[in-house]
Amino acid sequence: MVALAFLLDLWLGDPIYAFHPVRMMGHAIEHGEGFLRGIITHEKMAGAILSICIPTAVFLLAWSFILWLGSIHFFLVWAAQIFGIYSALSIHDLRKEGLNISQALKKNDLCQARKNLSRIVGRDTETLDQKEILRASIETIAESTVDGIIAPLFYAVIGGAPLALAYKAVNTLDSMIGHLNERYRDFGFFAAKQDELWNWIPARLSYFAIVLASFFAGGQTQQALRTGWQDGVMAGHGNSAIPEAAFAGALGLQLGGPSVYEGRFVEKPFLGSYTKNFDGGDLLGSIRLMLVASWISLLGMLLLKYGLGLVDQILK
Repeated sequence: MVALAFLLDLWLGDPIYAFHPVRMMGHAIEHGEGFLRGIITHEKMAGAILSICIPTAVFLLAWSFILWLGSIHFFLVWAAQIFGIYSALSIHDLRKEGLNISQALKKNDLCQARKNLSRIVGRDTETLDQKEILRASIETIAESTVDGIIAPLFYAVIGGAPLALAYKAVNTLDSMIGHLNERYRDFGFFAAKQDELWNWIPARLSYFAIVLASFFAGGQTQQALRTGWQDGVMAGHGNSAIPEAAFAGALGLQLGGPSVYEGRFVEKPFLGSYTKNFDGGDLLGSIRLMLVASWISLLGMLLLKYGLGLVDQILK
């Protein structure tokens, strides 16, 4: 089921439609925020309740629906599981958005490149130059390799579509309310911490996947191994620094550094100590690295699933 969902996303991507699971999660978060802010004055408590209830509700609804389908026909269970996991993945769309940015830069159309970039990043893009657009694009592809691919696969292997969709709810909460601005500093505090917790294992698994991918994708494997470990895993800069540092090493670039989010200057650690200038080939290289890391992650997750099955058989 996981492999079929992976192939389906790689082939089709996510069509835009009103009842897409992630879009429905977004609507639920918006309505839940308005409701809880109206009845609870303690913002951290209100945000924590929302951040616990949404993923729990998503898991229970998906699990109950699949259970009900099982009473009709087992084939429907397979179909629902595949669809749920497919909806949680973002391989095709991440590649597509990266290529859109690359095409705009090839035409020297910075305005279009900024517009394309704004669809996949939270930072301000209006004043970015070509180097900053490339850096932001590569960082986002690196980070999304975890939350759009490796983490959904990991949770799908452990708990099927219900857990993969629950993870997606956690990630959507962080995207929508896990900000440090005035509105969400307290309300989104729990959502941000919860996302860090759910991504802790997948982020560290990404280190191994990206290092291996750099070998098969023509990257700098030794640099990926060293930079990913020193500036990512061991540096304590957070989950996102791990894939970004590994990408920096594999591509021979320096990522990270200060960025602007919602008009607010944010200091971020530099990842890698390389002085190579950014060019369009680096963005294409990051897309290739993401795709190879995705296939390696799929293989690793299938092996994990097989191992869990063996353990289950032994315990029985």
